[in-house]
Amino acid sequence: MRKLLPLVIAAALVAHLIDMVLAAPRPGLLALGLLLVAGAAIAGGLAWRARSARREALQRSLAQLAEFRLPLSSAVIEGLPEPLQLLVRGYERAFAEMSRREAELSKRVQRYAFMEMHTEDILMQVDAKGFVKYVSPSVRRHLGYAPEELQGRCITDLQAPGDRDSWATQLKAAARARRALLLEGRWQHKDGRYVMLEMSLRHAYGLNGRVVETISMSRNVEARNELRERLTRAALTDHLTGLPNRAALVASLERLRAGSRARPFVLFLFDLDRFKQVNDSLGHAAGDQYLIETARRVMSILRPGDTLARMGGDEFVALFEGIDSEDDARGVAGRILDAVSQPFSCHGALLHPRTSIGMVLCDEPDVPADELIIRADRAMYAAKRQGGNLAIAYNGSHVDSMRRDFDVERSLALALQEERLVLYAQPIVDARSKQPVLAEALVRLRERDGTLLSPAGFIDVAEKTGQILQVGQWVLEQACRHARRLEEAGTPAAVSVNVSPRQLMHVNYARSVETVLEHTGVSPSRIVLEVTESAVMEDAEKAKAVLQHMRALGFRLALDDFGTGYSSIWMLKSLPFDILKIDRAFVRDIEGPAAGPSTLSAIIDIGKSLNLTVIAEGVETEEQASALERMGCNLLQGFRFHRPMPLQAHAQLMARLQPREPASDECLA
Repeated sequence: MRKLLPLVIAAALVAHLIDMVLAAPRPGLLALGLLLVAGAAIAGGLAWRARSARREALQRSLAQLAEFRLPLSSAVIEGLPEPLQLLVRGYERAFAEMSRREAELSKRVQRYAFMEMHTEDILMQVDAKGFVKYVSPSVRRHLGYAPEELQGRCITDLQAPGDRDSWATQLKAAARARRALLLEGRWQHKDGRYVMLEMSLRHAYGLNGRVVETISMSRNVEARNELRERLTRAALTDHLTGLPNRAALVASLERLRAGSRARPFVLFLFDLDRFKQVNDSLGHAAGDQYLIETARRVMSILRPGDTLARMGGDEFVALFEGIDSEDDARGVAGRILDAVSQPFSCHGALLHPRTSIGMVLCDEPDVPADELIIRADRAMYAAKRQGGNLAIAYNGSHVDSMRRDFDVERSLALALQEERLVLYAQPIVDARSKQPVLAEALVRLRERDGTLLSPAGFIDVAEKTGQILQVGQWVLEQACRHARRLEEAGTPAAVSVNVSPRQLMHVNYARSVETVLEHTGVSPSRIVLEVTESAVMEDAEKAKAVLQHMRALGFRLALDDFGTGYSSIWMLKSLPFDILKIDRAFVRDIEGPAAGPSTLSAIIDIGKSLNLTVIAEGVETEEQASALERMGCNLLQGFRFHRPMPLQAHAQLMARLQPREPASDECLA
């Protein structure tokens, strides 16, 4: 029994080593060496008692084992002592299992290497601090980097700055919740541009529960997103005009309704009068061209943020934000009418477009979008019933609107008879010195109870009824008398007077102006005549002749509300203007999106390139004034400097100025 004890101990030791080998995930050469040493030790112990021949057979078997020439033949194994046979057979099983695992691992490595080389996705391994430990070769296709260029770099270096905080917040939340994460963001290409990637991430955790690394798989989704955007645009776009369709309009309305408590808006619904006759007489191709031209014209008067959509047929809807009064809405409607109504040639025929507009002031967030459209539609048909080519605001029955116009017409007639018109002046200042150098004459109607009605309350009615001719003549005469008094007092200011479209086109306008000059004795250079784009475009050739006549008399000419029409550049080049007045809409947008200031700067540059004095209207803040001065604007007008004031107050203001060289000639030349 004592003789067998070493063999039993050795066999137990070998069995334990075999179990360790089989339990290991990947047996190594060290474990194999231990087995060989153990086997050799046992063989040595046995050889001490074995015969010489048996010792030689054992040595040959051990040599074969040492050289991994497996499996051993049955004859060789059977020639070994029984304990050693157990050892060899266990060793063979361990070696076979190791070989199987090695083969499987090799296949996995080959499969992974193939996937790594051919996958379009980017595989990345990042440590807990955000530094890249590994990135797959596919990163070169998407981001332009070789894998070795990114190893050791912080992953946030590649992210778009605007995405970093959001990503960091979401990654921390995912780490706390121990969940995977799917994110989409912009990553910087080696050439500097940004690429949109969708990234699937999962954290790996240490024994302490903290993140030790993050594994991610990313794919380029720019083509997918572009396709999605194209499909979305197609679903929300009118294919003929390229405008938003009804579905897109309703979405815009819902968005505006949600914010209408803070920012009201106006909905204008209009269609083309007699469109069916054009379609029937000239064909559908002509009708399509008519619709496209209408869309183009109305788009030309939109401000940044406004919306124009085609509802279907010849119906369009325009949404103007930030308008909170019916008077302002009527001003916008007038611009739409002016833009649409200009004649144009279509398939060999000269068309004179007409449109009817229904408008709804939207300051009630509880009114559904469809109801707003219905109200505007009712107002539009009310406009059609009144002959078309006009705008009507929704108010239930529309009777109040007609009554108001009638009341205004009657009040204006009485005011003219009773001399209750009042002229105010709003000073216009030099952008650098902030000293008044010009003043715009603004008419007011004094009601019998003493309240003053602004021009927005009666000028449109006066233009429609023809009363504007009498009002305009009175304003011109009073403005010339005021300018004459300023001239005699030696104060450095000129006066500008608005000329309505009906005045400019009237056959006796030039003669009436000459009469005022004779009666007042004012120097024409002290008067600026302001005309709008719509007034000129009513009959461009006739307007040009009248303006040239006024220029020959010595008046200076201003193009008012520049930028609200579609023929502005042509007017500036073709007509004898001295002054360019920028519409207040552009000034209002100066503190908005980047497009606002850039557009305004471009308009100022146009004026300067044509040697025109540039005036910005509607300046209400110091920020606006400073920005306009930096852009090179010459003169500023608005509540930031002066509100409209009675003529006597204006004369007193000018008298307080120190006598100096006439700044008006300096700034307005």
